[in-house]
Amino acid sequence: MPRPHSGDDINEIEQQRCIIERMDEETVNDKFEEMLANMNLTEEKKEPLRQQSESKKKEMLVLHYKGSIQENRSKFDKPADYIQYLAQPDLSVNKIYNCIESLRIALTNNPLSWVQEFGTKGLKQVLATLNECYRNDNRYERIQYECIRCLKAIMNNTVGIKEMLAHHEALTIVARSLEPTKPSVMSEAVKLLGAVCLISIDSHKKVLDAVTMNGEFKGRERFLPIVQGLMNKKNENLRVVCLQLINSIISSAEDLDFRLHLRNEVMRVGLADILEMLEKDESEDLATHLKIFNDHKEEDYEEFVQRFDNVRLELDDVNDCFEVVKNMVMDTSAEPYFLSILQHLLFIRDDALVRPAYYKLIEECISQIVLHRSGCDPDFSATKRFQIDVQPLIDILVEKSRAEEERRLVEVMQKLEEAIASRQEAEAKLQHAENKIKELEQGTEKPGGFRTAVCPPPPPMPEMGSKLPPPPPPLPGGGGPPPPPPMSGMMCPPPPPMPGLKGPPPPPMPGIGGPPPPPMPGMGPLLPPIMGALSPSSPMIQVLPHGLKPKKKWEVDGPLKRANWKAILPHRMTEKSFWTRVQEDKLASPEILDGLAQKFASKPSGKKIDDVVDKSASTKKVKDLKVLDNKAAQNISILLGGTLKHMPYVEVKRCLFRCEGPVISDNILQGLIQYLPPPDQLSKLQMYKDQYDDLTEAEQFCVTISTIKRLLPRLRSLSFMLRYEELIQDIKPDIVAATAACEEVKSSKKFARILELILLLGNYMNSGSKNGQAFGFEISFLTKLTSTKDVDNKQTLMHYLVDTIERKFPECLSFIEEIAHVDRASRVSLENVQRTLCQMETNIRNLEQDLTNAKVPQCDEDLFIDVMKPFAKKARESYEVLQNMFKNMDTLYTDISEFFSFDKQKYTIEEFFGDIKTFKDDFLQSQKEIIKLKEGEEKQRRTREAREKAEAEKAARAARKRALVDMNAHETQEGVMDSLMEALQTGSAFSRPDQRRKRQTRVAGAERRAQLNRSRSRTGLVGTGLLGRELST
Repeated sequence: MPRPHSGDDINEIEQQRCIIERMDEETVNDKFEEMLANMNLTEEKKEPLRQQSESKKKEMLVLHYKGSIQENRSKFDKPADYIQYLAQPDLSVNKIYNCIESLRIALTNNPLSWVQEFGTKGLKQVLATLNECYRNDNRYERIQYECIRCLKAIMNNTVGIKEMLAHHEALTIVARSLEPTKPSVMSEAVKLLGAVCLISIDSHKKVLDAVTMNGEFKGRERFLPIVQGLMNKKNENLRVVCLQLINSIISSAEDLDFRLHLRNEVMRVGLADILEMLEKDESEDLATHLKIFNDHKEEDYEEFVQRFDNVRLELDDVNDCFEVVKNMVMDTSAEPYFLSILQHLLFIRDDALVRPAYYKLIEECISQIVLHRSGCDPDFSATKRFQIDVQPLIDILVEKSRAEEERRLVEVMQKLEEAIASRQEAEAKLQHAENKIKELEQGTEKPGGFRTAVCPPPPPMPEMGSKLPPPPPPLPGGGGPPPPPPMSGMMCPPPPPMPGLKGPPPPPMPGIGGPPPPPMPGMGPLLPPIMGALSPSSPMIQVLPHGLKPKKKWEVDGPLKRANWKAILPHRMTEKSFWTRVQEDKLASPEILDGLAQKFASKPSGKKIDDVVDKSASTKKVKDLKVLDNKAAQNISILLGGTLKHMPYVEVKRCLFRCEGPVISDNILQGLIQYLPPPDQLSKLQMYKDQYDDLTEAEQFCVTISTIKRLLPRLRSLSFMLRYEELIQDIKPDIVAATAACEEVKSSKKFARILELILLLGNYMNSGSKNGQAFGFEISFLTKLTSTKDVDNKQTLMHYLVDTIERKFPECLSFIEEIAHVDRASRVSLENVQRTLCQMETNIRNLEQDLTNAKVPQCDEDLFIDVMKPFAKKARESYEVLQNMFKNMDTLYTDISEFFSFDKQKYTIEEFFGDIKTFKDDFLQSQKEIIKLKEGEEKQRRTREAREKAEAEKAARAARKRALVDMNAHETQEGVMDSLMEALQTGSAFSRPDQRRKRQTRVAGAERRAQLNRSRSRTGLVGTGLLGRELST
């Protein structure tokens, strides 16, 4: 009767035949000797057989193998037969091997019912046989090899796996086969342990326990034999399966910290030293699993550093950080080392420049040691090989380069300012030359140089007064068309026209008729008498000037907070006005208006009264000298004892004649001007010049220098010459800045778009009120955007404006770049500029008069004319240029006042640009606050996503394991170990597609620290560039 599975026996014999055919001569002889020993032949009978050829020996080995299979088949038929046979004591090595080999074939080829019949009793017997191998010599290695293969066959179904995991010592016995000196045995054990790791969390824990107990039993690091297996260059298969086991052990851990711990432990026992060597290996399988190892390492590192995003704001205090670290190391073995670190920090020199450099270097070193880019701990045994990264040096070079770039930027900005000033100056000179040419052509040039007026003609600061007819432009509010009949009144020409008519400068109130009962209308066919008799509240028909159309009246669902502006009335606008071209309703969208209505719904609250800051002008009292009394003499004595000490009085006189020397300094000249007695006193002192020696020092000095005619004008002219450049530098930058700011504000399209948007928001909020449907608003309203709070009292109308611009008009965010000179212009005092120009004109005129009176020198050393005449010419020319620049600035500001429809007499240039600067600063501050708020929301979102992601990963990991083996399935699964090992081999068991993401380049040094600083406002985020410098692994 044929035996079952005979076909399988034939296949196995053929496989063995192929194996024997590939053996070299030495291996054949060894196997042949084993066969002879198994045949129990004497030496006499063995010798002839040893003389056979190699091919004959191979044939005999095949026949012997075939006979052993047939013997085993006849001997073992049921699972109990194997169990009983293996339980016999004192079996020879060959008999045990043959039985185990036959058992492995039976477990592999028989149906599941046969394997289940083998059961727990059979599993214990195989484990006992395997355990026995550890107590014997290397002859049992092949038995050990087959035992592990038997265990794999037993576990190739869910029932066998459960029995294996239920056995307390099963995996520990298998782990004892992790012995690099037995590569074939270790290879099978490693594959089995790696597959078991993938089954469940419990199985992963049991594998780790088994590997740990094996390490403790042999007195070595638990993962050391696995890493040693990776070092075996002669056995490529062992290296691949060892790396598979490492990946399986690490990736099967669910907790991130546990994965980092396991990976660091493996790296410490030697993997870090051979990683580079492994990367150079050409094996495709090894490269696949090495890539899995590196990918998981980087992903875990990214996940690890992101957790610090959530604690950064809590640990940004020095005291808190110190307390946390101190509490962590207190009463632990790390405490003395922490104390040593603190003691070494005390040794840093107390030098304000050196100390930051030390701490920077220490911080860089700690960053590298504590957290590598690899996400692994450093090699703690390599203290002598620690090297400081050159990255800080590179950082220094980068920072120097950045500083150089900033310096170049400053130089470029200075050149730009100089170019703007030069352009304005050239325009002023051109205008001055054109005026002179016109005067020459008309023959009206006046003697006395290029003077045109005592003070700058267009004085913006003086009070309004009532003399309006002389200057051509009466009031900035005056209309563009020809003025009505020139009547000498301020407010009311004949009867006032309709409110919408273009008319004279006086601004009539809408609907009011002017003088008591209005007479016959002077103009227009519209029945003014009837209109004049109506009440002020009846608008009837309005004709808007300049083609203006009534503004849309917005319908709002509920009451809104009001935009507290002062609306500009249409009749105050001119054709050039910015507000006549505004079409803010085109910017409207449901999103903007609905958001506005939601955030700024009105609540009952008290009106906020704007604070009024009293500006008190401080007046400087100037002490006047009257007569040469004790006090005057004392002042002159102080002057002589100070700056003029040790200088002969004649020398002082000589310096004043020559207009040069140590006396010609501003301090001395001002002292002389202030303390010298008046001319009548000096004349009286001349009577005592014959009694010179009897006079006091102060009187002697006065007698000496009083011989200089027109002394006080000379002193004032010399002082003016010294201070002239300073005066120019005091006002010229202000004029340039104000001129440039006027041009920028008027030409900025981005700023204009923002004003349109504000008009839209304000008209919507003011819908239904007297300030609604406004055509424009006063610029001063820009400073009040921060005072209108939303319904939650957390944000303001400025925040909403910034947010709307970011979402809808992002191109307008950079409007500040278009009005770069507003900051400087807001500090310009037009009154000071005008006063300085008047002072310069007066001084130049006085100097020119002095030069006219001093045509004849008073002595040979008198160089007043030679020195001061060229200066007077230069001063006159530069003054004329400054005056024309001032005129241009004033003209531009007049245009601005017309452009934005305000009265420049009431709204000074510093107030105008001051309000725009305040708006700009508030805009930037609100932008920062919005960024900070969004980053906080982003942080919360990332935390929530990270939590959801961790849960999803856990579920996905469990699903992947169920796909490989479902231990909770009702039906028994077969081929489980085959599937697990195939997943291990291909790497599919380690795939984490949901975590695959591109690694970002991390920054370091100053840029990283800047990011950390921004992270506290911006950035609580340490997102890209989190914890410092990283080392390349």
